[in-house]
Amino acid sequence: MNYQHHTHHSEETYHHFFRVRRYTVSYESFRGGMIEHVERECLGGSHHVAAALPYDPERGRIILVEQYRIGAMVAGENPWQYEIVAGFMDADDPSPEASIQRELEEEIGTRARRLEHLYTYLGSPGGSAGRTHLYLAEIDSSQITPYTGLLDEGEDIAVHSLPYKTALAWLAQGKLDNANTLLAMQAFLLRHPQHATQQPEATTP
Repeated sequence: MNYQHHTHHSEETYHHFFRVRRYTVSYESFRGGMIEHVERECLGGSHHVAAALPYDPERGRIILVEQYRIGAMVAGENPWQYEIVAGFMDADDPSPEASIQRELEEEIGTRARRLEHLYTYLGSPGGSAGRTHLYLAEIDSSQITPYTGLLDEGEDIAVHSLPYKTALAWLAQGKLDNANTLLAMQAFLLRHPQHATQQPEATTP
C-alpha cells in the first residue's frame, strides 16, 4: 500500500569513514492521520555493498575469510569473524558484478569463473540506506592466496578453504555470526542442495 510521507529537512551530522544524515519527516499512521515532524538519523546515502560466497564445486570447498571486526568487539563477541567476501562499491564501478570481482581478487586472490546473483536487499533499513548485492561465486580454489589485506590500512585477512561439510557444520553450530554470511550459506543450500553431501578432494585446507 502507498502511504504518504514527507521530508521537511535533512542535514549531515557526521562525515568520516561513514556518513550520517539527520532527517525530519512526517508519515501516515496505520491508525489514521499523520505522525508529524519525527527526527531520524540514517547511515550512508550511497554506500552499497557487493558480497559473495566463493565455492569450488570441483573440489567441494567453500572459502571464508577471517578478519578483525570492530563491531563484534564492541558487542562483546570474538572480534575475528569468519565471513564471505564483501566490500563497498566504488563510485566508478560499472556494476555490482565488477565490484565483487575486484573484491574477490583483493581478498582471496582469484576472480569468479561464474557469478550467480542471489538477492539485493536493504541490510538494516531502520538506520541505513545501503543495499547489499549478494552472489554465489564459483571459483578455482587452487588459485586462492592464504593471506591478503592492505596492512598499511590495518587490513589483515586469513583465507580459509573448508570442505562443504565443515562449513555447513559451522553454520549449524552458530560459528558464523554475521548476516551476509548466514544469508549466503543458507541460499547456497537452497540453490545447490546436492553439495551438502559432496565429498571433498583430498587437499590441504
